[in-house]
Amino acid sequence: MKIQRVSSETIQAPGAFARRLPPEILERATDGLGWVSLISAASSITLALIHQLQPEFATAWQHPALRLAILSVLLLSLGFMVVQRSGLLSKQRLLDLGMVFQVVVAFACALCEGSAYQDSNAVVIGHSRIALWMMVCGRLMPNAPLKATIASIFCVLMWPLGYWADLQLYGYQPMPFARMLAWILPLAIVAVWMYFLNKRVITLCLQQQRAEDMGSYTLTDRIGRGGMGEVWRARHKTLARDAAIKVIRPEILQSSTVRQEQLLLKRFEREAQVTASLRSPHTVALYDFGQAKDGSFYYVMELLEGIDLQTLVERFGPMEPARVADILRQISQSLEEAHRAGLVHRDIKPRNILIGKLGLQYDFAKVLDFGLVKMSRLDDPERTATTMDGGATGTPAYLSPEVALGSQDIDGRADLYSLGCTAYFLLTGKMVFDAPSPTAYAIAHVQSPPMPIRERSDLPVPYGLEAIVMQLLEKDPADRIQSAQLLERRLRALDLNAWSPERAEQWWETHLPNLAKVAKSNEETAPTQEMQYTHA
Repeated sequence: MKIQRVSSETIQAPGAFARRLPPEILERATDGLGWVSLISAASSITLALIHQLQPEFATAWQHPALRLAILSVLLLSLGFMVVQRSGLLSKQRLLDLGMVFQVVVAFACALCEGSAYQDSNAVVIGHSRIALWMMVCGRLMPNAPLKATIASIFCVLMWPLGYWADLQLYGYQPMPFARMLAWILPLAIVAVWMYFLNKRVITLCLQQQRAEDMGSYTLTDRIGRGGMGEVWRARHKTLARDAAIKVIRPEILQSSTVRQEQLLLKRFEREAQVTASLRSPHTVALYDFGQAKDGSFYYVMELLEGIDLQTLVERFGPMEPARVADILRQISQSLEEAHRAGLVHRDIKPRNILIGKLGLQYDFAKVLDFGLVKMSRLDDPERTATTMDGGATGTPAYLSPEVALGSQDIDGRADLYSLGCTAYFLLTGKMVFDAPSPTAYAIAHVQSPPMPIRERSDLPVPYGLEAIVMQLLEKDPADRIQSAQLLERRLRALDLNAWSPERAEQWWETHLPNLAKVAKSNEETAPTQEMQYTHA
C-alpha cells in the first residue's frame, strides 16, 4: 500500500532538504554507495594497469607515491563495501562518509593525471576522469543538494591540489594558467550540473509521491508525535471514513544503525500485530499494517475525536470520583483482554488513555499505544529481544516497582499499578510521587509509601474508591488487586452516584462544545466515521 503525504510539513520544496535527504532517497543512496565502491575498486585496478602498459605513464609509475595513492583507493573502496554491508553505521552517517570517499578518489584521479604531464605546454586532450567520477556518484549516490554541492566543489579543487602534489614529487614545471583552466573549467561546469541533478532527483521523487494515490491513504495533517512514531490524519480514496496512520519517524531510522533500525521495525511490527489481535471496544482498533513504497513502516487505526486524560486534567482539574470509576471500568476491560492474551502494556498513563464520543456514548475510553507491550509468558515464542529490554521501560512517574527494578518476570499486575497511579492523578491532579529525575521516581516507587488520596485531593473521595486505588499502589504485586476483571467487579460494586450518559453529554457540550459538535456532525454525514485521534 502506498501512503501519500500532502501536508505542508511533509511535501516540501526541494530546498527544505538542503541538508537532509528524504528517507526513500537516503535508502537509494546508501545502496548506491556499494556500487560506487565496486566501480572505484575496479577503476583502481584499471588505472594501475594503464600506468604500467602505456609509455607516457611509465616514468610517473615508478614513483611510490602514485602506487600508494592507487593502492589506498583500492583498499578504501573495499573497506566501504564491507562497512556498507555490515550495517554498523546509520544510513546518514554512511552517506556522509561517502562524500569523503568521493573526494579522496577525486584526489587520486588528479594525482594520476597530473603525473603524466611532464611538458607544461602539452596539449590537453579530453577531460579529467574526475568529471566522470562526479557524474557516477551523482547518479548512484544522490545526496542532499547542499552536501552534494560541497562534495562537488572539493572534487573540483582536488585537480589543482593533485597537480601541485605532482609538481612537488616529480619536479615538473607548472603549466600556464590558461591550460590549468582547460582542466578545471569542465569540472566546475559538471559540479554546477550535479547540484541541479540532485535537486531534480528529489523533486521527481516527491512528485511521484504526490501522484501515486492508487486507492491508498493520503496523509493530510500530523495530529500526534511520540518517541518513535508520528500519527497522521489520513483519508482513503474509496472509504467513507477517515483514519489515523502511525509511521516511524524518519529521523529515528536515519539516526540508527542498520541493526538498530531492524530492531525498531520489528518492534513497530510487533505493536501492530498486538493491537490488531485485541478486540475490546476500549482498545484502539487497527485496520491495516505494512510498508509504504518510500520505505516507511506504518499501521492504520481508527480516527478518534477526543482528549487524553493528561490534557483533560491539566485543563479542567481533578475529575469527580464517579467519572473516574466509570473510566477505570472501561480501561479494565481493555487490560483484561490483553492480560489474558499474555500481554503487558507497560506504559499505562493518562497520556495513553483517550476519552471522547463513540456513536451515542460520551466519555468512551480508549487505551492507546501498545509500543512497549511485553509477553508475560516465559515460553512464548514471540518473547524476543524486541520486547525484552532488560531494564525499566515506561514512563518514570507511572512505573510499577517490579518494572522499576528491571524484573523480567512481570505480568498484568504491573499495568494495574500504573492504572492506580493514573487514577491517583485523575482524582487529585497530582502524581503519586514528585521526583526530580527518573532514578528518583524509580526509588520512590520501590521504597516510598504513597500519601492517602484524601490528604492530597481538594474534592471528597469515597472511601471505597480510595481503598481500591491505594490497593493498586501496593509495592508487592501479591498485595494488589490480582486482575483487571476483579478490579472492574469491585468498581461496579461501589455505592457511587453513577456517571450517567446524560451527565457525560452535558459535560462535553459545556466544556468541549467544539469536539461535541464535530462528533455530531460526523455522525450525521458519515455514520461509520470514528472520532479524531489526537495523540501519538
